[in-house]
Amino acid sequence: MSSLCAAPSVAAAYAKDELIAIFTANSVSLEPMRPAIKEECGIDPNDTRFVIVGCQDVPIFGKAVAEGLKVDWEAATPHIVQLAKDTVKENPELRAFIFECTELPPYSDAVREATGLPVFDSITTSNAFIASMQDNPRFGKNDWQDKWDGEQEKYKLGYNLSYEDQQKLKS
Repeated sequence: MSSLCAAPSVAAAYAKDELIAIFTANSVSLEPMRPAIKEECGIDPNDTRFVIVGCQDVPIFGKAVAEGLKVDWEAATPHIVQLAKDTVKENPELRAFIFECTELPPYSDAVREATGLPVFDSITTSNAFIASMQDNPRFGKNDWQDKWDGEQEKYKLGYNLSYEDQQKLKS
């Protein structure tokens, strides 16, 4: 689940002249994905409202992600925060961040604190989808969902796909 699927909603929350920064692990790697982002996420990453910010040169973070290593997130945090602050300084019309990379949520709170701006990441995006199916105890019909029995359902890769898609997965 990419947090970019929330980008149309995030963009709709702000005026057309307000900017949204999209932080990605590597802006060079994101470049060839722009047509797919437009098709699948419903935004045009070339739109001037979006400021694409690559984190490939962020000390500690960039090299570790590029090499597929564990990132020392505590050591990388000040560097990600500085990049966010610099991005705000360079773009005074910036109103929100979208952290496209699933490596970035550990820095969301620090960036929110440092900039005072909202940060949308894979966790906040997933939470929104999950909340859309949960009972809200504050109003409406309550206790309509079955309580979880504590047993994890067995999962097999592709079990939720159509027969045709399962066949493609096998080949």
